[in-house]
Amino acid sequence: MNDESDERWAELCRGVDTLTAATELNPADARANYHLGMAISARHKHAMRTRRAHLLPSPDQAASSMIRAFETAIRIERKCKEAGCKNGLNMAAAYFTLGDFMARLNSFGNAITYLSQIHAELVHSGEIEEDWAKSMLEEVSSILDYCNNQLLAKQTDNALV
Repeated sequence: MNDESDERWAELCRGVDTLTAATELNPADARANYHLGMAISARHKHAMRTRRAHLLPSPDQAASSMIRAFETAIRIERKCKEAGCKNGLNMAAAYFTLGDFMARLNSFGNAITYLSQIHAELVHSGEIEEDWAKSMLEEVSSILDYCNNQLLAKQTDNALV
């Protein structure tokens, strides 16, 4: 562990391990599931930037873990909201992280499904007019355009074969 990148990698791996254990101990903890999803995403992005991809679980396994964590957090948070005990999780960020990850895996249909939830989440949370929310929606629009173009290109390629 000689540089900051090594330290950050170790920190991210410890975080994923700790949050995985926390969700195993209490699967109904929305916050632990939400932060596990974010930690898996951060570890993946860091690994790709620092040439550590070979140290990651397979893309399918990483996607499965992240989807399970975020979808569990979203499901629990909705139930908590109905019961009047919200955890204050940023559901738009969860959908954004899932959509972005799916787009990076070239799973464009799944990316579109997740990214399409963000506007409604921002409206329901009352944060649609916040600067960060507007910025997120601009990025969502760009990713959605990319995904739709990729799907269209695939359809065109399939039609020509």
